Amino acid sequence: MKLKTSYLGLELKSPIIVSSSTLTGNVESIKHCAEAGAGAVVLKSIFEEQILSDIKKEEGYTDIYNSYFEAQEYLTTFMRGNEIDIYVKLIQESKKVVDIPIIASVNCTSKGEWISIAKELQVAGADALELNIAIAAFDRDLNPRDIETEYIDILTEVERNINIPVSVKLGDHFTNISQMAFNLTKAGAKGLVLFNRFYNPDINIEKMNVVPGNSMSTQEENHNTLRWISLLSSQGVPCELSASRGVYTGEDVVKQILAGAKTVQVCSTLYRNGIDHIKQMNADIEAWMDRHNFNDVESFRGLANKKEDIKVAERLQYLRRNYDLH
Repeated sequence: MKLKTSYLGLELKSPIIVSSSTLTGNVESIKHCAEAGAGAVVLKSIFEEQILSDIKKEEGYTDIYNSYFEAQEYLTTFMRGNEIDIYVKLIQESKKVVDIPIIASVNCTSKGEWISIAKELQVAGADALELNIAIAAFDRDLNPRDIETEYIDILTEVERNINIPVSVKLGDHFTNISQMAFNLTKAGAKGLVLFNRFYNPDINIEKMNVVPGNSMSTQEENHNTLRWISLLSSQGVPCELSASRGVYTGEDVVKQILAGAKTVQVCSTLYRNGIDHIKQMNADIEAWMDRHNFNDVESFRGLANKKEDIKVAERLQYLRRNYDLH
């Protein structure tokens, strides 16, 4: 198979992974993703607040935590049942009907008692765990270094509890993304997913209140991911990179692999074009490989950033843009 690759030590039929979303929140949809040619799926995230709520209910408490609005869907429904059991069952049932890797996902903001639940996800059969760490730096008194340290501490604690591979999904708001990437790898991350897309707020000018903005990425957002995949790959970050956000077409996948990505994660393009769009993306990748005489994905991975110094190219592009504007 021309598209065969690996990620987190797992064998994939395609470099295309369906990212955490409602598309990976039920067995039938996951089966559809596999039949369409996805190499793996990342299950719809279970939120730290859900896990803590279940723990508190077991201890006799009924209060729940407030959270940012992207978790609202969960926070309004997780009292209907034991969310951990539901998530474990999703892993178990998915493993029965598909032959592609199932990657569990936890959306978290802190280390603590919830981390012990990671063992249950491993026992249920998850092939890997993706940590979607989302610490919002809105407090002016919060030290940036403390935020970075918290990321490392969360990863370290999870690593102590499980032995399946762990990846970390990062946002792009760090002052020094490169240093953060290397530090996470030193702490045990086998992969990094670039980038998490935080939902943007909007304002309803008639009601004069804040409302959720567009939850889907645009294809233009792919360029920022491409930049950092190239930079981190060229610097030799010792883990596997998965490109996320703005990947819409087979051509986008080829670009990310040329930049050094092992895999890509897709979501918005499937909402817009349907899950079967994966078939077209795979076909387009293979057609490109045939035109350029590549027999496997690994033979062209990182090829683009071996031709010149990526950092120099970035600076020249900036200078040229400003020259054109003048």
